[in-house]
Amino acid sequence: MIDSQLRQSDWNYEETVDRIEAIIDRVESGELPLEEVFEQFAVALECWQECESFLARRKEQMDLSIELLAAEPDF
Repeated sequence: MIDSQLRQSDWNYEETVDRIEAIIDRVESGELPLEEVFEQFAVALECWQECESFLARRKEQMDLSIELLAAEPDF
C-alpha cells in the first residue's frame, strides 16, 4: 500500500509531514477519545513509513548518481 501511494503524483512529502504534525497536535490537545487516539496513531505511523520509504529511495538515487559521477573520467 505504501509503495502504491508513493507512486501517485499527488503524494507530497511536506504535506505528509504536516499531516503527522497535525495528528500529534490533536493527540496532545486531549480532544480525542482514546479509541481515536489509537486510530490516529496508526495513521501517523503509516505516514511516517511513507516518508521514510520516500527518503530511503531518494538517498539510493543520490548515492547512485554520486557513484556514476565519480566514475566519470572528467569528474
